[in-house]
Amino acid sequence: MTKKPLLLFISISCLLISTPSFALAKLGHQVICQLAFDHLSNNQQIKVTNLLANIPKNHQDLINHYNYRKKGTEITFANACTWADAIKRIEKFKPFSQWHYMNVPRNQLKIEANSCIENCLPQAILQHQKKLSKRLPKRTPRQSKKEVNWQQAQSLLFLGHWLGDIHQPLHISFASDLGGNKIKLKHLATKCSNLHKYWDHCILFRGKHSKAKWLQLLTRKWNNIKVENWKKEQVWQWADESFQLIKQPSFQYCQLDKQGACLKPTSKITLSKGYLARYQPIIEQRLLLAAKRLTKILKASL
Repeated sequence: MTKKPLLLFISISCLLISTPSFALAKLGHQVICQLAFDHLSNNQQIKVTNLLANIPKNHQDLINHYNYRKKGTEITFANACTWADAIKRIEKFKPFSQWHYMNVPRNQLKIEANSCIENCLPQAILQHQKKLSKRLPKRTPRQSKKEVNWQQAQSLLFLGHWLGDIHQPLHISFASDLGGNKIKLKHLATKCSNLHKYWDHCILFRGKHSKAKWLQLLTRKWNNIKVENWKKEQVWQWADESFQLIKQPSFQYCQLDKQGACLKPTSKITLSKGYLARYQPIIEQRLLLAAKRLTKILKASL
């Protein structure tokens, strides 16, 4: 291996080293985006596929590497929806790192319209939906058509990712514990070391739910939940759904004081015996809602 390819491999590998996460697991994002894609019209699927064709080769390689797929594997919308996590350590994209979540004060009782103004998850959805729905700008003499289209493709990839993140409850939480990353678990039945990671990973994989099984399960339940057509105001409702979940005593993230403020646990927590049985149906519902709402946004934007 020559020196340059070796350095590139090391650089990409470093990007993928596990860090305290603000990201629904690869599986969750893949399932949400595959379900949404499957429920688009044929013409809309073609538009998505055409946008994916504008992803530069280095970013295609990054997506495949991040998803443990061979170099040169065709990029699907499901795998491309993990791109926003794969780029976190690339300097150019570091400003987007705050867009994966929304921090609120510990005494906040409800998420309302414009609870955050910028650099937060609900505003990220609004911004990238607006960009995706706009007509492409005229390219400069130095830009190729593919470069201009890549900008719109980025909005598609970000939007698909944000819909997953906002439906993972701990993405609407508190800065002081990094959205549950500092809430350590004392629980022999799980490999996940903290509460955020449990909701990213372990709650999805317990029961050995593969991507195919999740897709089969949620496709079967697709018509069980009705969602409204896309409206901008909905992002605050979605954020509040997640926020109200984390404040439930049974979620084991908050100890509420008399005013309803969330107090941080002072020591490691042991998840209750029935925790998985109680909350795996909840994450199932969150995945389904995210997929259906993403479908509505894409239908309104493409």
